[in-house]
Amino acid sequence: MDDIVTYYKAYLQSINKSQNTIKQYGIDTQQFINFMKDHLFTFDDSIVKIIENYNLYLAEAFSSVASINRKKASLHHFLTFLRQRERINELPDNLLKPIKKEKLTIHTLSTNQIKSVSNYWMEVFEATVGLDHKWIALRNFCIVNIMLEIGLKPSEVVNMKWGHMEENEITIIQGKRIRKLFLSTANLIWLRVYRKQTEMLLPYSKEAEFVWLGLGNKQNEPITVKTIERIFQKLTDNLGFKVTATTLRYTLIDTDIKKEHGEQLEDLFARYGYSRKSVLQERLDRIQKPPNLLKL
Repeated sequence: MDDIVTYYKAYLQSINKSQNTIKQYGIDTQQFINFMKDHLFTFDDSIVKIIENYNLYLAEAFSSVASINRKKASLHHFLTFLRQRERINELPDNLLKPIKKEKLTIHTLSTNQIKSVSNYWMEVFEATVGLDHKWIALRNFCIVNIMLEIGLKPSEVVNMKWGHMEENEITIIQGKRIRKLFLSTANLIWLRVYRKQTEMLLPYSKEAEFVWLGLGNKQNEPITVKTIERIFQKLTDNLGFKVTATTLRYTLIDTDIKKEHGEQLEDLFARYGYSRKSVLQERLDRIQKPPNLLKL
């Protein structure tokens, strides 16, 4: 897919776009292509589904509405290029419209909703008979509950390695930033159970460096961000309310922010992997609480 970016930039040059425009369109387009590769999308998939997921990514990754709108405008230009060459079947203009310059709302979950999320995959595990499906439920249970405890992003989850764990501490590497987080005894116990069950089901996993593995044609290979998204889609489908990795993360941040005071609050942004405190504060300003915490 990277060749498409090269052809696209050549096209921009042929229609006399400025070097600055070509450079920026190239950066934005390459970011979109990288997103597709990370999520195992191809142009044979529904372009509507791809753009819907990409819009969610933009809302999570960028706090500036202007930046999001610029990237959507760049993407519209690139997809028009692809549509004219019949590489895609449609151009979803409605999904590429600029958003109003108001902050996008971030929803959080109630205490009862969190309990439902935490318990769901264990209930599936206990009700399942087949060994493969039972193991998948156990894996998903461990993933969700670790995310509930330390608020990892999906990209950080899929990159977890056994070698990054020491006693009750896990090292999270995000670009050039490194942070160390503590896991509870309960989560560590379940991780040991998961590892033992994995080695029984997948003997070659003893040599695997990544924690979370797949089955089927991805057996013994690390899962992808798309796998995490499927885990949360299953939760949404069966629990009766929308739950994503983002809602989970910001529910945890919102809870923690209320516990911290004074100087302790200064360290909160680093715990969740933010390079600037202003970015975390902007996210907190966008949080919308559940309508009725007692009834949910």
